[in-house]
Amino acid sequence: MKNRQKTNSFAGYKYLLFVPMVIALLAMNSTAMRANVQKKVVKTTKVTKKTGTNDKVYVVVEQMPSFPGGDSALLKYLFENIKYPMSALKAQKQGRVMVRFTVEKDGAITNVKVARSVTPSLDAEAVRAIKSMPKWSPGKQGGEFVRVKYIVPVSFRLK
Repeated sequence: MKNRQKTNSFAGYKYLLFVPMVIALLAMNSTAMRANVQKKVVKTTKVTKKTGTNDKVYVVVEQMPSFPGGDSALLKYLFENIKYPMSALKAQKQGRVMVRFTVEKDGAITNVKVARSVTPSLDAEAVRAIKSMPKWSPGKQGGEFVRVKYIVPVSFRLK
């Protein structure tokens, strides 16, 4: 220890200056990296908006589609147009068929499918009745007519 030379006090200060400079450089570098990432995200979003189509099928919209005359007219229409299948009558089958369909931009009914089945004969009658419905008032989103997915329960009950 006696042979060791004393270091200059300035050398210790060099290290104290070096540490904050390294931290500042790292902070500036990470900020520059974040800015590049944010720019890329904005560019990607712009491209997605330009190429997006307006054929999206919505489930919930600002103004839902409606049957001409409202819900009571829909119930009346189904009551008057559904014929209980003879096979279901003989087998004493009853229940609620859930029918899913799409109301198009012009109010037409498309893509009619059974969402919840009871029996094949009841399902077929429910689908037939839904397909024969008149055009609906289409749904609106953002002031534009849009395609909307809709589900109607069709009940079959024996008395």
